[in-house]
Amino acid sequence: MNVKYVAKNPTPVPQTITLPRGMPLDGGRLRSAEAITVQVPPMSVREILYDSEGMPVVEGCIQDLTVTVENNDGTTIDPHTSRRERTVIRDISGDRTALFMAQTRRVYPNLVVDDNRNIGGAQLLAQFSHLRSQRDNTTAIYSPAALNMTFESRTDSLYHAANQGQVEIRSIIGNGYDQADAIQMQVHNPGSQAVRVVVPQGTMVEQQTWTGKQNLVVKEDVWIDIQPGQTGNFPLPAFCANSSGGSPRGEPMNMTPFVFHDMGESFRDQDSMWRTTDSRRGVRMR
Repeated sequence: MNVKYVAKNPTPVPQTITLPRGMPLDGGRLRSAEAITVQVPPMSVREILYDSEGMPVVEGCIQDLTVTVENNDGTTIDPHTSRRERTVIRDISGDRTALFMAQTRRVYPNLVVDDNRNIGGAQLLAQFSHLRSQRDNTTAIYSPAALNMTFESRTDSLYHAANQGQVEIRSIIGNGYDQADAIQMQVHNPGSQAVRVVVPQGTMVEQQTWTGKQNLVVKEDVWIDIQPGQTGNFPLPAFCANSSGGSPRGEPMNMTPFVFHDMGESFRDQDSMWRTTDSRRGVRMR
């Protein structure tokens, strides 16, 4: 029988927490057999399971995030919320792709989507909600927190700068995965001052249209410097985010404000990322 430890993060920024070897569990009846380091999303909790021998069971999958609030059909969700919630869809007739896209725009009416500026997020939430709905045997639109994401709050991020008009994302192209240039991006600085921005680790980059190809997740922090009036081309290292889709092959993509969090060793390699996003249970990641 597994024992659960709940790590809490009451702060507005992600926290990395190390749980030491020998830590008391289950009221002191068990002690952890090895140390483990986990990342806890802002204003949230992370549940860590230990087996009967005190070994941490790091399944690291979205399905471990229990939905705590179920909303009625049509209820909007604040994309900034830390609550793990979902809004059910009652009328499930018609094409599933169109259904999830339309319902996502309904549930997130204020989410900025502008293909001309290469910023979005609706496609991402629609596709991830579709996949989680299949696993949960329901039809619903999920909050970012229920999908292991948070809305990026950094004011020095590329998304923030593009949304505020400080920079222009001229294009984002996805081509391949698990490589240093899986994302090719062109960014222009229209201002009179140099701009330095970051694409944080875990930034989700979505397909502009539902092509059946995978979304991408940035592997590591990438800093970008652009001089006044200049345009630069920047490669981004990225993993594919859903193994059920095909590999990107030159499709246009959008930068989203959503950041995917490490659930143990999600960013170790491509298989680890897929175990996290596809909720493959019973896999111990070392």
